[in-house]
Order: sequence, then structure tokens, then C-alpha cells
Amino acid sequence: METSHPIKINNQLIYGRDKTWLISLHQTPDQLTLSIEVDLEEESLLLNMIFNDLIFYSSTELDTFEKSKWSLSWLKSQSNFEIIEDSDLINERVKIRSDYNSQDFTHYRISTYDHIIDVIGKNYQLEEANKKQVSHQSG
Repeated sequence: METSHPIKINNQLIYGRDKTWLISLHQTPDQLTLSIEVDLEEESLLLNMIFNDLIFYSSTELDTFEKSKWSLSWLKSQSNFEIIEDSDLINERVKIRSDYNSQDFTHYRISTYDHIIDVIGKNYQLEEANKKQVSHQSG
């Protein structure tokens, strides 16, 4: 069964439909960049979420996702940015090619005002407007 684990942004847990707004999405062959506006406790922050060694992503309109069979862990979520463990997406829907070690990849989920974005990649970076990068790798 899927479980979600929150990822904090600037040491804050971000949760709520009106807390994250998708500005743009850009894909290169092995990287996905989401430009997001995040409403923090004291300020609003423009942030790039950069997912490396990308093998899958999908974006679903929120109200459609909410009615899908894949929304069970999302409905229990307490964060707009999270890691999904025991991911149905990895275990059932997306078959990672046999020459890759599926344990090297992580399922991330980002909830914005209008969209749910699922990403499978090896790691991510958060880049603020001042270009300060913070790298993260799962495992």
C-alpha cells in the first residue's frame, strides 16, 4: 500500500490547495523542471523543482485526479510535496526497464492549485530565485 512522506520547503510543511501554484513545466530528455510559486508562512517564494534522471511524469487536473483510483494515498496526504513509498505507479503502472535498478528511482508527487504532478526520477534539486541550489537524493 502506498504511503506518502512530506518534503519540507524552507523547513516548512506546505499543505493546502492555495499554497502552491504551477507557473511552468519544462522537460529535457532526462530532466523535468517545475516552476512553482509557494506561499510560505511569512512570504511567497518562486521556486524551481528540478528532477534529474527523469523516466516518467504525468500531470492530471486536480478534480479528475481526485476521482481516479490512484488518489487513495493522495487523499491521505499532509503535504503538497512528497515522496511516495511502495508506489503503485512504480510497482504496477510504469514498468521500469530491466537494465535500470528500480530501487534507484523515487516517486515524487507535487500538488498545486489545479494539478497533481507525479514524477519518477533519481533525485531532485530546489532552486530559489537567487539561484541557490539544494540537492537531494533518496535512499
